[in-house]
Amino acid sequence: MPNEPVEIKVTLSEKVPNALSTLGLDGGSPIQIWFLEDTTPGVRPPLPLLAAGIALRLRSGPSKNDSTIKLRPCRRTQLTPKWSTNSPDGKRYRLEQDWAGKRRTLAASSVQQLDHGRIEAVTSNGNELGTLFDDHQKQFLQDCANLRIAFAGLTPLGPITAAKWKNITIGDFDTEVDAERWTFGDIDFLELSIRAESDPDKHQSRFEEAIRAQGLSFRAEQEPKTSQILAELISAHHAE
Repeated sequence: MPNEPVEIKVTLSEKVPNALSTLGLDGGSPIQIWFLEDTTPGVRPPLPLLAAGIALRLRSGPSKNDSTIKLRPCRRTQLTPKWSTNSPDGKRYRLEQDWAGKRRTLAASSVQQLDHGRIEAVTSNGNELGTLFDDHQKQFLQDCANLRIAFAGLTPLGPITAAKWKNITIGDFDTEVDAERWTFGDIDFLELSIRAESDPDKHQSRFEEAIRAQGLSFRAEQEPKTSQILAELISAHHAE
């Protein structure tokens, strides 16, 4: 059993409006999301940060403005001692298991809160992307990532439109569920997730059963939503 908390995710295969109607969801908390990538023409692989297990994400909304550096999938052996455990509050730096279907990965992430409007101001010109990440995050990247990155050479991709619902209920399932919808271009999907501090196999089984009991179906192959959306973002970027 893993030592870290486990986030268990399910991406539904239903059309999102139908799933939202079934779950009784409307509105949601709006969020704008960008990802930073190296878009150098002809580079292989075409998403080098993603291929190296690195996600640089920016989120902006009425109640959430932050930057995140995430390593996923992450090897324990790439984490130096300083980064081998969670921060005391589990917010500034977090280690957690990421489960979706049969996929099991370790994720390590460092988060920085930002002033409202800061992300939009920087991404509009793209010249000061490094200022959206603090020294703590950059040290994490330097110590643990498998790829050297110069922020000035990156491109902000997005924004994509997201909506989030927290602490919803699904039938008789007695664990609070979060729902998140991402839309961009032809991409539109809804992900449901829970967190388990113990016995994650049991939680995952009951969670999936509760979703099926609502008449909802989900994909057999549970691909991370970051990789799904980045493929669409880079295609749109090169088409511009």
